[in-house]
Amino acid sequence: MLKVFRRIRKGLLSEKKFSSYLLYAIGEIILVVIGILIALQINNYSEQSKQRKQERLLLSNLSNDVELDIQQIENNTKLSRERLKRLDSLVQLLKNPESIDKGSFIRRSYEFVFDQYFKSNSGIFDEAVSSGKMSFVQNEALRQDIFNYYRNAKETYTDGTTRQITDEYITPLLVEHVYLNQEGLAMLGLNLEDISTLKSLDANTLAQNREYWKMVLLKFGGNQEQIVRWNAIKERAEELKQSIDLELEKI
Repeated sequence: MLKVFRRIRKGLLSEKKFSSYLLYAIGEIILVVIGILIALQINNYSEQSKQRKQERLLLSNLSNDVELDIQQIENNTKLSRERLKRLDSLVQLLKNPESIDKGSFIRRSYEFVFDQYFKSNSGIFDEAVSSGKMSFVQNEALRQDIFNYYRNAKETYTDGTTRQITDEYITPLLVEHVYLNQEGLAMLGLNLEDISTLKSLDANTLAQNREYWKMVLLKFGGNQEQIVRWNAIKERAEELKQSIDLELEKI
């Protein structure tokens, strides 16, 4: 093709048809420019296609992580409610203190020191932020929703407060008023009847103990506050997942 153009150009020059040559030269320049533009367009399309694939992969992974958050919250809520039911049944035994099996009561009381904690599955999001890949998400409103969700989900002050209350208040109260007796020590394999002056667990006294009921109040209040907080996060997670999945359908 280039040889043909050269021959035409030489022919025009040899015949001294300058105006025709000029038109030919302009046409040749236009063809070159068009070729460059086409090449740039192809390159841009290829780059955009590549970015869309990366966006789709990122959104798909984020959708999976948000789904894991939802499942974790549902599991945490289920376990916490079941534990509170068991503890409520245990506390109800104090209506008839004389009929309480002390050993069983003490063993079951150990559930006072257990809690569930929510930790968002934010690995994909954190990596995307640090690497700048969040810019792949072209829907600006969706991108902002993703940032807002993880900022909210990571504010685990409720779980942190619950952990602190369990460690600093509930556990010491449980030890003092439920475990620090002959039955509690016997559960550890210690027989200190001839050594310690500790008495047997007195369920009647325990039922009137304000410190014990303070422990019960802290436990139930803290866990129920967690459940409310988790449900709020779950609602946000479900809305975000729906938005991400809708965006994936468009890509």
